[in-house]
Amino acid sequence: MSERIPILVKSGHLAQLANARTPLEAVAELVWNAFDADATKVVVSFETNALDALDVIRITDNGHGIYHPDAKLLFGNLGDSWKRAKRRTDGGRGIHGKNGKGRFKAFSLGSSARWQTTYQGPDKKLFDFSISGDFAALDAFDVSSPVPAKGATTGTEVVINNPQKNFRSLLEADAIFLAAQLFGAYLTEYPFVELVFNGERIDPKVAQDRTAELKFDAAMPGGRMLAVSLRIIEWKHETDRVLHLCDGGGISLSSLLLGPAVKAKGFNFTAYLKSDIVRDLDKENRLELGDVDPVVKALTQAGKENLRSYFKEREIEESSALIARWKAEKIYPYEDKENLDPVESAERQVFDILAANVHEYLKAFDESDQASKKFTFRLIAQAVKENPESLRRIITDVLNLKKEDQDNLAELLKKTTLPRIIASAEIVTNRLNFLRGLELLVFEKDSKEQLLERDQLHKILEKEAWLFDENFHLAGSEEWLEDVLAKHLHILGERSEPDDDGAVKLGDGKRGRIDLMLNRTLQVRQGEFEHLVIELKRPSKSIDPTVLAQVKQYAGAVARDERFLKTNTRWQFWAIGNSMTEDAAAEAEQDGRERGIVLQKGNITVLAKSWAEVIANGRARLSFFQKQLAFQADRDSAKGYLTRYHEKYLPAAMSTVHTAIAGADVETPLVATKIGVVKEPVGKPAANVAPKVPLDGQLV
Repeated sequence: MSERIPILVKSGHLAQLANARTPLEAVAELVWNAFDADATKVVVSFETNALDALDVIRITDNGHGIYHPDAKLLFGNLGDSWKRAKRRTDGGRGIHGKNGKGRFKAFSLGSSARWQTTYQGPDKKLFDFSISGDFAALDAFDVSSPVPAKGATTGTEVVINNPQKNFRSLLEADAIFLAAQLFGAYLTEYPFVELVFNGERIDPKVAQDRTAELKFDAAMPGGRMLAVSLRIIEWKHETDRVLHLCDGGGISLSSLLLGPAVKAKGFNFTAYLKSDIVRDLDKENRLELGDVDPVVKALTQAGKENLRSYFKEREIEESSALIARWKAEKIYPYEDKENLDPVESAERQVFDILAANVHEYLKAFDESDQASKKFTFRLIAQAVKENPESLRRIITDVLNLKKEDQDNLAELLKKTTLPRIIASAEIVTNRLNFLRGLELLVFEKDSKEQLLERDQLHKILEKEAWLFDENFHLAGSEEWLEDVLAKHLHILGERSEPDDDGAVKLGDGKRGRIDLMLNRTLQVRQGEFEHLVIELKRPSKSIDPTVLAQVKQYAGAVARDERFLKTNTRWQFWAIGNSMTEDAAAEAEQDGRERGIVLQKGNITVLAKSWAEVIANGRARLSFFQKQLAFQADRDSAKGYLTRYHEKYLPAAMSTVHTAIAGADVETPLVATKIGVVKEPVGKPAANVAPKVPLDGQLV
């Protein structure tokens, strides 16, 4: 015979209570319930099926069991618990729970749970009964009638069936370590208590590297001082740095991740701040407020400050021990000397930090022979004098190379120099960053709306001419080329002839410049030339048949100019924009022609290209090197490159420190003339210099 106990709360709220951040957290709640029942032994075990999948979870304890007359109160009430009215268990231990919600965590593990318990009645006789619940009906539990006990001791076994997931993390070795952390303070406080997890007894000392207990007074709001203690456990393995707020018995009632708030390089630790006031704060639900509550804030601040002081001393202690060892091994690069001057003292401090990093991060360092370690330290000491900023990363990467890679590097250095290797890699990464940055400039809404093509985009491209063709470079001072181009500008729109200073004026009187004039001298035959003229269209202007017709007409006029009638000169004219109309795209994809060519006649080639195509072609040329470098340009690295080399010309949407461009006027369609000879307005800041680009395949 059994009785059904209803819970008068909405099912949605109960489902939320049944959630747990991790499966171990859910198991822990049930273990804490066992400890709160004065259990001296708790066993957590797992059963798997024929497919090695988790099938059953059991938590068994030898506590005082569940008193049947209290079952309705214990399992029928939510938000209340017998623990709320007590500070200690009958056995004198600190109590963990208080809200009567822990039982619902069982349903984050499996769809059904059963509490089989044995308790002692008033007449000292033992009785058995069970309590069952199902995830599909969280608003009620079934409680059986008590019957004479079959066993001779009290206790409870929680059996969870039909796991929600496989929960492999509960079966892995890390679960033992995490359980040792979670219950470490409690098991240390009550050494007679035994916790067995998946067949292994949890011994907090096994996972601990070192422990310390600090006692100090914490300043509370109003100026009163509160005596608290701080137990610090240093772990042998990597873990999150957590500060637990515990009652006086060491029961953790709240916790927070410390993150970078406490600097403790190389240390993995958990801290337990203990005070009876924490239990009072928990009863008043103030711990959940965190730093909003002045008392909670004062406690956590006191804990953090003492942790900082503790680990400063630990770092000095660890460093001193390391240095003493290195001196004994005769690999420390400095001689003992008294009265160091400030420079020598600073150098040694920097060396000690870097050497400690090598020792910590390079696991193979300790296994190296004495000569190798001595050489490494001499290298660090020497570099500290020259360039300590990038040293740790360089040493880490070089020493972590596999032997085969070290041999390949040594062989390569016989044929070239390390600076050339570095410069080659830098050129590739710079170009990949530029391509990503160019995408942001011409395609992202904010930047392309603000981008001034004449005074910004052109200036940037002037220093990135490799984008269009590796064989071309910007025309320098060939004024006669500008004269030829300027002569025929009217074809591309209403333009006037250049004025006395060589600048081209538009029909409305504003100054105009053309886009890019690139050239190369063909070395195959002496005296042959090829020129590339690029017409850029603003993002709002699509390339259409009218634009293509104008560029074709302009190309023909320039190529037929009398100054080129007896020269061996070839011309390429490119029209580049964000988009093309359907008619223009059809003209650029004709059968029998290379993609993009809209005219190929005699010494003239006219192409229409989109920015997407130009950028994709640039990436294709770099793809092999990108794969070898395993480098991926992202938004941050692209913006960093643009800021470093082109910040003067970036729109406000992308520039970290936007500099107004002197002389910038209303944007107008830009046409071809040579950028290289356009004079900057007086007082305009000098442009940043982009990295040099190899013209002949060699580094410059």
